[in-house]
Amino acid sequence: MKKRGIILVLIFVIATISFGFVSGVFTEGGFDRTSISENGFYGGYVGLEFSYKGDVAHQFSNKVAKVVGKYLKDSYSRGVYLKVDFKNTKIKTIGMDQKGFVNFTIDMPFIKVNKSNAYTGIVHCGTWVNQKDSRLNVRLKEQLRKLKRISFWKPNYDYFKTDGGYKEYWIQFKHYKYQN
Repeated sequence: MKKRGIILVLIFVIATISFGFVSGVFTEGGFDRTSISENGFYGGYVGLEFSYKGDVAHQFSNKVAKVVGKYLKDSYSRGVYLKVDFKNTKIKTIGMDQKGFVNFTIDMPFIKVNKSNAYTGIVHCGTWVNQKDSRLNVRLKEQLRKLKRISFWKPNYDYFKTDGGYKEYWIQFKHYKYQN
């Protein structure tokens, strides 16, 4: 129990130094912080890449998709029409080697657009650092096929690869339930 306490304090110190903030949420295996506004999303995770519950660090992308998707929907319902600016999105990973601690940040700006160019959903799909791009491309095709059930028009997506080898597609779409 004492070792776990020391590890959590170490994670908190690393997060404070890495992200320059003190407030955030302790998660299973680490510490994360997210911030969102009409200008965009920024967030980071510092902590274990894996714990006894499995893949912890990669779950941060799931959290980002959930937070951003909800914000896009809420903004649309308020008459503020947004889309993610993939061209200026920055994803960084340090330490993703499937062994210890990782620092994972996502900076995802938004662009204000007219109603017809807005998006109200976002998902992602990625692969492990050591997996081939062909596997990621198969996952992308599967994800695009699944989106046909809940979206209309053509999804907008982009590929991201960090210097640490992390590979992921982010896909924004027009959700039937909110935009039809």
